[in-house]
Amino acid sequence: MLKLGVFVALSYLLFQKINAFPQGFQPPSNINIGLAILFLSLMPLNWLIEWLKWKTVVASKNISPRVRWHSFLSGMLSGVITPAYAGNFIGRMFYFDKKDRKEIILNTLVSNGAQFIISIVMGLIAFTILYIKKGSSLETLILIFILTSSFGLYFFGDKLLSKIPLKIFKDLDLVLVSKTFRAKLLGLSLLRYLIFIIQFFIALIVFEAPFDLTYFLWLALMFGAITATPSLFLGKIIVRETIALTILSMAGIAGPIILLAAFSTWIINQMLPVIIATLLLKKERKHALV
Repeated sequence: MLKLGVFVALSYLLFQKINAFPQGFQPPSNINIGLAILFLSLMPLNWLIEWLKWKTVVASKNISPRVRWHSFLSGMLSGVITPAYAGNFIGRMFYFDKKDRKEIILNTLVSNGAQFIISIVMGLIAFTILYIKKGSSLETLILIFILTSSFGLYFFGDKLLSKIPLKIFKDLDLVLVSKTFRAKLLGLSLLRYLIFIIQFFIALIVFEAPFDLTYFLWLALMFGAITATPSLFLGKIIVRETIALTILSMAGIAGPIILLAAFSTWIINQMLPVIIATLLLKKERKHALV
């Protein structure tokens, strides 16, 4: 109900913001083709990094390349219909024996958690730079506490949970990938995050936003806010556009440009790969979840 309430409220807010555009929704008169091609070319790199994360998750498993590949594609499909694409473990787990599914699910969540932490941390840093007064010791201490707590729980949270006398937490620290692999997942998540940021920045320029490096701070703040906001389905459709419009408008970017950039990155990074994954899975029906 909370998620539904947030979705409805943000849908109404987005509608009101679009109606308030001074000159209506006017598409750009000129698109830079070279930058548009660069924007498109970052999509395969984005998913290559996600593939490397998946290979890290199953590095200890003796599985065939075909199973590893099709479980990855199936995870893309199951992720698209869940909030924030967190359900990618659903498609993946059915390619493994029941005894291995707990490990696959938990380590996929660890991989997703690494991406979540990077987005939140970078958003907090951007917020600090943009809004917190320099020399404010209290805000600095709060930021340091959040950062250390986030990374501490990521690397050592399983040790703490395994002490709880409940079956679900028993041997949790033995199931999750090693701290070395967790560090690798964190590094890959940071790299993927940077590609997201750069790609969105390029999209803004493609649709005729002025070139301004401070946009990177606003984009980091935007991605952090989007990550922290609940959603219902299709990743964070409506939620993403509303937050993007709210935050990037404060950076002086025109509303139509923001919406075009947000929608195009969603299509290129999420819907197009899912369509491709669906076609590939149909060619190997015995591995498909569709």
